Amino acid sequence: MKKTMKGALVALSTCIVLAVAATPAVADGNSVDSTVSGGALTESTSGATLSGVTLDGSSTQTATGTASSQWSITDARGTGAAWTLSVSATDFTSSAGTVETTARILPATALTITPGTVTAATGADPASNITADPLSASTAAQALVAAAGPDKGTYTLTPTFSLAIPANAYRSNYSGAVGSSALNPYTSTLTYTIG
Repeated sequence: MKKTMKGALVALSTCIVLAVAATPAVADGNSVDSTVSGGALTESTSGATLSGVTLDGSSTQTATGTASSQWSITDARGTGAAWTLSVSATDFTSSAGTVETTARILPATALTITPGTVTAATGADPASNITADPLSASTAAQALVAAAGPDKGTYTLTPTFSLAIPANAYRSNYSGAVGSSALNPYTSTLTYTIG
């Protein structure tokens, strides 16, 4: 009987070991996941104050300047879709003063905007698919900076501006008495849209 009991215990132990070894691993059901939502496509631009010029009556003068602060374009949508920064400009106007009552105009097309080098910020896709060529402004929106995609992240640039003033242009209007030091500069409003 002792032998039979001992044999039964050995057989039972063997079955338990085999049963444990044959049992598949049970997943504990733990996982790690995260939902990533897209952000916005945005731009931050600035204006510029151009140099003053003196008419000479025989040649075109050029007023130049650089954007007052660095521009940035951020594509946080997470789609890799193409995007374009467009610009339109109003005609340049020297507002009427108290004595000179007729506003003076220079066409928007006299302005050239040169976007300059587009630099990818840390973590952004390379800027190699982004075009940013000099552009003669217009009252209609035109592409100034365009990305073929995927161009995700933040990009910076510092544009320059050049205004061609023809020899036969009117000088700026005086804001008060003619000959005073206060002049109404020629001003244009530039509107930027991104999409």
